[in-house]
Amino acid sequence: MRKTALLFGFLLPLVGFVFGFSNPGYKIALVPGIATNPFYISMYHGAKKAADQLGVELVWQGPNNWDFVEETRIVETLIARGDIDAILIAPCDPEALKEPLRRAREAGIVVITVDTDINDPEARIRLTNIASDNYLGGYLAGETLAKAIGGKGKVALMGAMVGVTTNELRYAGFKDAIANYPGIQIVSTQYSGEDQAKAAEQMQTVLLTFPDLAGAFGVDTPTAHGCAIGIRTAGKTGKVVLVGFDAQPLEIEDVHEGLITMLVAQAPYAMGYLGVQFAYDYLEGFLSGFPGNFTTGFYVITKDNVSASETQKWIYQTELPK
Repeated sequence: MRKTALLFGFLLPLVGFVFGFSNPGYKIALVPGIATNPFYISMYHGAKKAADQLGVELVWQGPNNWDFVEETRIVETLIARGDIDAILIAPCDPEALKEPLRRAREAGIVVITVDTDINDPEARIRLTNIASDNYLGGYLAGETLAKAIGGKGKVALMGAMVGVTTNELRYAGFKDAIANYPGIQIVSTQYSGEDQAKAAEQMQTVLLTFPDLAGAFGVDTPTAHGCAIGIRTAGKTGKVVLVGFDAQPLEIEDVHEGLITMLVAQAPYAMGYLGVQFAYDYLEGFLSGFPGNFTTGFYVITKDNVSASETQKWIYQTELPK
C-alpha cells in the first residue's frame, strides 16, 4: 500500500502538468550542516532535481561551519519569512535544534530531517528522518576492514565528533563488527573534531605507538583524508589498511594513490531528492503517514572499481547546480 502511495506521489505532478492543474507555488528550504561540504552540495543536486520536476521553489541556506548557533539563526530567519512551506534540515545538534524546529512546526512549516536528526522519537516535530543507516555503515566498515586484514591484528578507530548522531552510530557499528573477530584489537580511539590536520597528527602518533598497526577506520572525510596524510608522512603507504567513510574528491584521490583502501559511500543525492518529494507529497495530501526513519544505501569504493562508470554517481559533487 505504501509503495502504491509513493508511486502515486511521483506520478501526480506529471498528470497535473498534462491536464493543466495549477502550480501550488510551494517553497521548500534545504538547510545543510555545512553549505560548502560536497556531501551537502550533492544533497542539493538531488533536491534541486526533484524541485524542478515538481515545479516548486528550492531555497538553499546553510552555515559555513558545523555550528548549531548559526543554524538556529537560519531556521529563525526562514520562519520569519512567512512563505516557507517546508524545511529539510541536517541538524548540527540533536538537542539544540529541537526548539527552533518545534517553532517552525507550530508556524505550519513541514519539517523533515536529512542526514543527521533531532531527538524526536515520537515524531512530534519532524515527519521523518531521511539518512543512511549509520550503524550499518559503521558495521560495514568494520567488516570490510576485518576481512582485509585477515581477521587479526591491531586497528584504530579514528573518530571525529562526540555526540553527533551520525558519528556515534558509526562508532557503535564499527565496534560491534570488530567484536566478531577475537583476533582483532581496537588499540586506539581518537577524535579529530573534523580537523584534517589534527587527524593526520593523531594517525602519526598512533603509528609511532603501534608500529605494527594493521588497519584504521576514518569515520568521515576530514578524518579519513587526514589519516591518509598521516600514513603517507609516516612512510606506511600500502602497509596499513585504511577504510574511510564518504566519497569526496579528496578521498577518491587517496584511493587512486593507495592511501585509502576502501570507502563506504553514502547517497546524499537520494536524501535531497526524497526530502523534496516527501515534503511535496505531504503538502499535497498524497501521503499522511511516514516511517520514523527512511534509509538510503551504501556503495563500497576500492581501487579496483574507483574508475568504473557505476562508481561515478556515488562520488560527491563540489559545485552547486547552475
